[in-house]
Amino acid sequence: MIENDNRNVPEEERAVNEPETLLDHDLSRFELTPEEKAYEEMIRQRIRDRRRASERRRIKRNRTIALVIVVVIVFIVCRGCYASHRKKRDERKAKTKTTESRIEEVSSKPEEDTDSSGEEQPKIGHSIQNVDGLTYVDGILIVNKTYSLPQDYAPGISTAAQAAFDDMTAAAFNDGLYLYVNSGYRSYDEQYSLYYSYAQSRGVAEADRVSSRPGHSEHQSGLCFDVNSTDFSFSDTAEARWLAAHCADYGFIIRFPKGKEAITGYEYESWHIRYVGVEIAKEITSKGLCLEEYLGVTSSYDDAPDGISQQQYAEQLGVTVDDPEGGSSDDGSEDNTYDESYDSQG
Repeated sequence: MIENDNRNVPEEERAVNEPETLLDHDLSRFELTPEEKAYEEMIRQRIRDRRRASERRRIKRNRTIALVIVVVIVFIVCRGCYASHRKKRDERKAKTKTTESRIEEVSSKPEEDTDSSGEEQPKIGHSIQNVDGLTYVDGILIVNKTYSLPQDYAPGISTAAQAAFDDMTAAAFNDGLYLYVNSGYRSYDEQYSLYYSYAQSRGVAEADRVSSRPGHSEHQSGLCFDVNSTDFSFSDTAEARWLAAHCADYGFIIRFPKGKEAITGYEYESWHIRYVGVEIAKEITSKGLCLEEYLGVTSSYDDAPDGISQQQYAEQLGVTVDDPEGGSSDDGSEDNTYDESYDSQG
């Protein structure tokens, strides 16, 4: 019997003949100690903190850039608006100076120059000038049934009147009332359409009572506003009472006061205000006058330079003098309230 004894077998042959014995390695040395784990976590946290800080800086930088861009854009827009405003302001000043110089020229002329126009002259103590078709009495532009505006006169709303109205509405708001413009500037053509619609439906006589013939509308001057409502019931509101009590403080007058219908030529309109300046407005209001009384002028189509009667004007428009449906009467039975489409005289 041959014993299998490898003791005498060379080492190389034994390595070939016998499988390699796996050694149990001690892997415990690859596990991190608590201190190493804490250190590793600290490093990772620092990396995260740096990333967050970098992200915050990026966001802050982008916001700063965006803010700078917005500020630059706003600056450019504001500068453009201011330049446009300044240009318009300079044009208005130049136009005002030109008008004033023309008024002075007209004032220096003999009285027969104004008499030759055929217009009714104010009472003694008042001066009248006609500048480019505009009539000024004591320096105040007058527009009524006697005095008209040129067809091509289109100034838009007066900036002074608008600024005064804005101040007035702010004061009313502080008192708990809301005032707004129902109707402001109207061109000659707009007034023609408005007046013609009244004349067509109610006749020239009724249209003359509540509206203005084109060219005779104060709305075309850009110096007046219809406030809130053009219904006669507006006179019973708190807004109308506030307007009557305070509008003079801002340069406005109630243009067609109650009890002055025979002088102004129009029905009482509690909503219709006209800008004349604070000093004059307070004087007119304190004396209980209408503008015609204050300036010493009339308001009648019979006194106008054209002198067109209601019959002649009705023929020009192709309408009737009286209400075509016979709804108008002299006994006061006519409905004196405006419907929703009815507007102030102008």
